[in-house]
Amino acid sequence: MSLGDIADDLGSSPTGEQWVLNGYNLTFACSTLVWGSVADIIGRWRALLTGLVTFGAGSAISLVATDYLTLDAARLVAGAGAGAVFSVGSAVVSSNFRGERRTRAFALLGSVAGLSLAFGPTLCGLLTEAAGWRLVYGFQLVCLVLACAGMPLIRRAADHERRQEARIDVAGAVLFCAATTLVLGGLALGSATGWASPPFLLCTVVGTVCYGLFAWHESTTPSPLLSLRTLRSRRFSGITLVVAVASFTFTNAVAYLPVFLQGAFGFSPGASGAFLMFLTVPVLVAPLIAGRLAARGTPADRIMTWSIALLVVGLVLTGVAAEPGLVWMALPMVIVGVGFGLQAGLVDGEALAQVPEKEAGMGAGWINTVRLGSEAIAVSLFGSLFASFVGSAAHASRQGFAVITVGSTLFAAVIGVWSVVLMRRGRQAEPPPGDRGRTVGDPADTAVGRPAGGGGLGAPAPPA
Repeated sequence: MSLGDIADDLGSSPTGEQWVLNGYNLTFACSTLVWGSVADIIGRWRALLTGLVTFGAGSAISLVATDYLTLDAARLVAGAGAGAVFSVGSAVVSSNFRGERRTRAFALLGSVAGLSLAFGPTLCGLLTEAAGWRLVYGFQLVCLVLACAGMPLIRRAADHERRQEARIDVAGAVLFCAATTLVLGGLALGSATGWASPPFLLCTVVGTVCYGLFAWHESTTPSPLLSLRTLRSRRFSGITLVVAVASFTFTNAVAYLPVFLQGAFGFSPGASGAFLMFLTVPVLVAPLIAGRLAARGTPADRIMTWSIALLVVGLVLTGVAAEPGLVWMALPMVIVGVGFGLQAGLVDGEALAQVPEKEAGMGAGWINTVRLGSEAIAVSLFGSLFASFVGSAAHASRQGFAVITVGSTLFAAVIGVWSVVLMRRGRQAEPPPGDRGRTVGDPADTAVGRPAGGGGLGAPAPPA
């Protein structure tokens, strides 16, 4: 929303503008697993506070940047801090609730995420129109300062059983960050220069080798960054794959529907953003509905299966409806939004229930790594195919959007079937380590190790 205003202020630089987004996404994707694992060792409160301060420092530098080099470097810093907020924040919520209260807490967390999806772009646009792009980073900085000021309130709630015997896996972190940087950088190069270009192939091959070395290292070190035991859990892996389905459906729609609406129907940026609310507003309500259904006894697996079905069917209908006209797209977009909202928050809570409490940070870090990695792959592949249709006549653009959307969704459906199979097999074979020995109604169901009303996170709502 602010890139045009940034270009007017700092000058036109396609590379500089691209790295305002890419730099943030890159360090964000690299750091979530690292932060989550480190937090399990040094303490989640300390890790979360460090991440907030890092995020704030990046926002402050962005606020006063006078050139692209400074702005892009600041975005790298901000992305690294954001990784801590996502992974460690989820782990703190997970370690403080069990059973029904965990489900309700993560449902509320998903609804808050939906709030940012529904109104974040609109707010960003309004701030930019009111006072320029710097106000966006100023507003972000104020929010982060308030979050830091509130950290003492959750210090007790963030206490947890640490991996006392473990040490920070520096070698694993370096290998993982190198591999992720190469693969995501390769995707960006492939989208720009072609999927057979030497830069893309080189980055992909070297990145894959680094991932192989990372897996070997994690299987041999006594203090791994990522426990391979966790990945062997079929239920954990199946739940995690739900976020990949969301990436190839909802995320692609959010990224490219505005471009399609502007190219095929002549919408202005503001009008396309407003029409996108058919997709994003349901995400405000659907997580709360999922939490209510789970609290009434509906199995989480069933809700996530509904989510997958709605995402797949909804986006197929959205693509098909693009050909006859705009009016037909609204209802399918609502279906996609509801599908995404049903799994938002629920996935994280259910996945973290499968890992030991002292490894919740590691588990949350991996979930967000899969989320961000699958989003990068989905957006890059979809975007490279979609670009060839944007500059065509409106009718050709509609046809192209329909074909590519259906193709992307069918790929998501394959992942979805795999996810459902793994969840069902895992449910039959594996008791959840994170909830072993506890049931809804236990004293720990209110807050782990603390009775209700005893401070910390005794209320159903997670900390902001």
